[in-house]
Amino acid sequence: MRWITRPTNKPVAVGLAAALVLLLAGGCRHVPNQFREDGPAVSTNWETPTSADVKTRVAPAEPRSRGWPTVTVSPARGAVQHEPVYFEDPFADKGDGRTDQTDPGNVHRLGWEDYLAMPYCLGRHILNWMFLPLSAVVTPPWTVMESDGVLSRQLLGYDHDTTPLRPLPSAENQPASTPPAQPETTQS
Repeated sequence: MRWITRPTNKPVAVGLAAALVLLLAGGCRHVPNQFREDGPAVSTNWETPTSADVKTRVAPAEPRSRGWPTVTVSPARGAVQHEPVYFEDPFADKGDGRTDQTDPGNVHRLGWEDYLAMPYCLGRHILNWMFLPLSAVVTPPWTVMESDGVLSRQLLGYDHDTTPLRPLPSAENQPASTPPAQPETTQS
């Protein structure tokens, strides 16, 4: 019996393997440190020769004062009205709570809170899906909710910002005032 052998092209296979290894190794030049902000926002010098030249040649304008008194204007309310949010997440509402007084630009980084939040948020999302019918009974979909930026007391603590809408006191919502009582007249 005669065996048929096929010629192998080993140099091409070795070359393709080497090219693949070099292609994959090319991405290993910079390994980011996930625990420290080192992006261009904190490491780039934003002062250019042109801006330095303009700042030396041109003086900033003097602040002008208007002839009328200052008036403070603020919005009436800062609350946002919306429908019920059945998938609230305390990590999204509260934030991570990180502040770095020594390096204020180093607050956008991964920390232990993020690694705790990853499985917790997934589990909470799955439970919210499972109990969505119950949540829709407790808070019907037509309920108007509002968020005012202040965490409100909930069943498990200060977790969320959303509360049911409470109407503002106005002339229409006030109870009708009773007329003053008439003095009784006595006959003698």
